[in-house]
Amino acid sequence: MRADNSAHLAEAAQQRRLDCIERVQAVLNSLERDGGPVTVAGVASRAGVSRTFLYDDAQTDLRTRLRNLASGQPASGRPALPDKERITTKSHEAVVRALRGANQRLNEENERLRNELAVTLGQLRDLRRGIPTTAETSRR
Repeated sequence: MRADNSAHLAEAAQQRRLDCIERVQAVLNSLERDGGPVTVAGVASRAGVSRTFLYDDAQTDLRTRLRNLASGQPASGRPALPDKERITTKSHEAVVRALRGANQRLNEENERLRNELAVTLGQLRDLRRGIPTTAETSRR
């Protein structure tokens, strides 16, 4: 009569399941820490498990955690930045103020340059017509 090895098979299957759960947890921890696209297919691929494994009713906790991570991503489809890399509201406002100031200065400089160009083109037109410019008349 053959020995009953079913207990060993069940133990090996349970160990494989625990290893899979551990790998998925590690991938989810990495995504939480470093950011990145959060999808069932992506997590399954990185963890080396099947998508079926993640959709199994026994993995409800893993799926819930995965969905929570995915819901924290922006709707643009791009992965959210980790908390440590996100800009604070105060910093964002300072950047916006600095950019608005730079934009204002550039607009003023453009206006000044447009005026200079208009005056120079007018003087060039006058020179071509033989009309003395204000610089020539002031020298006389």
